Amino acid sequence: MAKILEGCRFSDAPFKALPMAPFILSGCLRQILATSSLREYVQTLFHLDTNQTLAPIARSTWSDALASSGRRNVLRPAVVQLVELARGTLPDLLAHVEGIGSREVIATDATYQSESAHYDPRYPKPDGGDDNQKGHMLLSHFDVRHGIALTVTTETRSLGEMRVLKREESSGLNWLRTKRAIHVVDRAFIDGRFWDQRFKLYNSTVITRMKSVLNYSFVKENDVAINASNEGVLYDRTVTLQSSQGTWRLIGFRSPDGIDYEYLTNDQELLPGVVAFLYHRRWDKEKYYDCFKNDLAGSKAWGKSPVAIEQQALLGIVTTILTRLFLMRRQADLALVQPDATQDKKHQKKLASHTQSGKGILLRALWHNLSKISRQVWRFLKNCFTCQHEPALYTRQLEPLLRCYL
Repeated sequence: MAKILEGCRFSDAPFKALPMAPFILSGCLRQILATSSLREYVQTLFHLDTNQTLAPIARSTWSDALASSGRRNVLRPAVVQLVELARGTLPDLLAHVEGIGSREVIATDATYQSESAHYDPRYPKPDGGDDNQKGHMLLSHFDVRHGIALTVTTETRSLGEMRVLKREESSGLNWLRTKRAIHVVDRAFIDGRFWDQRFKLYNSTVITRMKSVLNYSFVKENDVAINASNEGVLYDRTVTLQSSQGTWRLIGFRSPDGIDYEYLTNDQELLPGVVAFLYHRRWDKEKYYDCFKNDLAGSKAWGKSPVAIEQQALLGIVTTILTRLFLMRRQADLALVQPDATQDKKHQKKLASHTQSGKGILLRALWHNLSKISRQVWRFLKNCFTCQHEPALYTRQLEPLLRCYL
């Protein structure tokens, strides 16, 4: 991250009390230590050095840094560069999936964060404000191929998720303008005209779950090829939506536990089983939110200004990506075939069950490429900051954590 900052054109002169590199490091450390309270975080840092007689950082200095738009304007492009570095370094998790080639697969969704304890929200009724009763919206785009968040848009006002997405697209962010991308979204983002426009301008398509209240007309039944990628597919139908001028597909799918699902897509090239599988891989994005809110310090806002809320979300992306890169590097040092072997037994059982009885979905059974960072690894890293240690600690403790859960 320090090397990336060296390539960003900015001056640390306005940030003498807390330069940008220590600010980002401090933000990542606060995420890993999972301290939502600033007072607790400063006290934790104070305890790390027994020779200190003064707190390492004033609370006002950290609060001012978090709310600085100047720092935010440096952090934004730095995160973009870090994302590109990670995408060129981390393995392609979808390399074996049939029919998608090199197309980008981008999952989009929103989560909500509780307001800071210093913030007194005003809701539309009866207080006359415009704050969202769910909390602050964090709308993220997630790279399913490499298992990392690409960017985040924060919104404190009471606006719908689709409205925020449309506003984001009009601002010129590139991920909604990626050519031939496959966007995987939930039912809150079904807007036929919006995705018609994305298809017309960029030839990008969308995959989502079907809404029971969505009006559509049946056109024809499509043949479903019998192969491993299409296991579990019940039907593939061409339909038209009342809200769209394009042609869509309605795909029926039965999961290994016997539950039936319907998926909707305007992509005419993908195998129906791959459509169901890519929607299933939204799990990675859900686990990213889970880490951010439960394992790190993202469940509650650190500050009350929109700039502070955005910087906290960006620091969450930085922390997660740097941790993924760290684990990938240590994976080679520890002679591990993959960075997290905790799911091996589960997948071996799935594969054995499929081989012996034909139960389950082979495309899912073969899926070993998880992007989730286990809670045990976060605990290991958290405690690395509380004591002096040596590289042998990675071999002695980190390697068993990567091989199996405690």
